[in-house]
Amino acid sequence: MAQLCHHVVELAALNTKVVVVSFGSSPMGRIWLEETGAPFTLWLDPERAAYRAYGLEHSLLRSWGPGVWLRYAQLLIAGRRWRGIQGDSGQLGGDFVVDRNGIIRLAYRSHDPTDRPPVSQLLNALRRLNGVST
Repeated sequence: MAQLCHHVVELAALNTKVVVVSFGSSPMGRIWLEETGAPFTLWLDPERAAYRAYGLEHSLLRSWGPGVWLRYAQLLIAGRRWRGIQGDSGQLGGDFVVDRNGIIRLAYRSHDPTDRPPVSQLLNALRRLNGVST
């Protein structure tokens, strides 16, 4: 998400609205927005209807594998604050580009919590939707 924040101007030029969906609570969502400074809309989905609709998996094994521990250690060393486990730590996320007609143009389902697509992949999908050559 932090990398996407660096592209706010281009996202606006591409008529893109970024929506972050979380199953967390309202107070935790506000804290996340404050800590990250993300200028995006946050939708809370405590029943995880969107997670099911988009085929996002649940895996405690992949959520707490060695690579995830390493990434969390790197973030702590870099000065990020540990907020503890929020909700269901086995719920995996994803990144999607959905056009204005509701058609999914890019679907990236995360293998583990640290697995995100490169921002360039998301931007290229948005550029294609807007008829901008990549």
